[in-house]
Amino acid sequence: MTAFFIWARRFAAYRSLTELLARSSLARLAIISALPLAWIVLANIAPLVQMFVISFYQSYPLAAGTAPEFTIRHYFAFFERPLYLSAFARSFIFATLVTALTLLVMFPVAYYIAKVAPRIRRVRLLLLVIAPFWISEIIRSFAWMLMLSNRGAVNSFLSSVGYSGPPFELLYNNISLTIGVLYLTSLYMLLPLYSALEKIDDRLLEAAADLGATSFRRFTRIILPLARDGIVTGCTLVFLLVVGLYAMPVLLGGPSNTLFASTIGQIFGRAGDSWPLGSAFSMILIFAALAYVGVFMAVLQKQPGRRS
Repeated sequence: MTAFFIWARRFAAYRSLTELLARSSLARLAIISALPLAWIVLANIAPLVQMFVISFYQSYPLAAGTAPEFTIRHYFAFFERPLYLSAFARSFIFATLVTALTLLVMFPVAYYIAKVAPRIRRVRLLLLVIAPFWISEIIRSFAWMLMLSNRGAVNSFLSSVGYSGPPFELLYNNISLTIGVLYLTSLYMLLPLYSALEKIDDRLLEAAADLGATSFRRFTRIILPLARDGIVTGCTLVFLLVVGLYAMPVLLGGPSNTLFASTIGQIFGRAGDSWPLGSAFSMILIFAALAYVGVFMAVLQKQPGRRS
């Protein structure tokens, strides 16, 4: 009998909820979006807010029963050592170059999948590109370390085709770091580009060709303007991803190619009151990256031919 009453109460609550959802579209939207919004707040926004507050602490963690003392000296510490400034500048220069290189490499790939490949093969090609990203970044980094080492696949292949000189130093330098990061970010550039290119009406290209437009003119006057949204989205995603990379630069770049995110990780790993300093540097990196992307998007908004 007790189980029956419990079931009846649960059924009544379920029926009330379904009736509410059936009557109000606003209630449906609120319930559907509540869990994703809660996850975003708890997993992303709340840690950033906590880190922002900690960046103004004199020391952290706080001793039991003590009130926090606030200071801004951790932000000024960023300008006191050339090591921090050089790592910061290196991160932004490297992220900019990798973003441009990723765009140059992945645009032809996205165009081939979206416009050249038969429609029945497009999903297979996309799955072929996406499948390696089911593996974690760390494992893929180790795979590149094995391929680019002195006895790895690249040097072994060169030896098999007749090269008898010393092995090429492909690991722990800018070459390995650029290759690894380019591979890591390729998907984030490919998908926005594919989405934008796939929406371009083929009849526009056919009409331009019938009117005598060359391939280069069709590319610059039709394809690039219509794919601009995908380019902006892909470049933004890739830049923000690269500027905050930590694991892959440590594994593939070596100590001479340290990026600013790796410097922040080293600060957090130090003994003592290093959390406020690391938090301040993290905030500097976040705000600088957002400002950089904001300027980039503002410049593109002023370009002629921008679709509203």
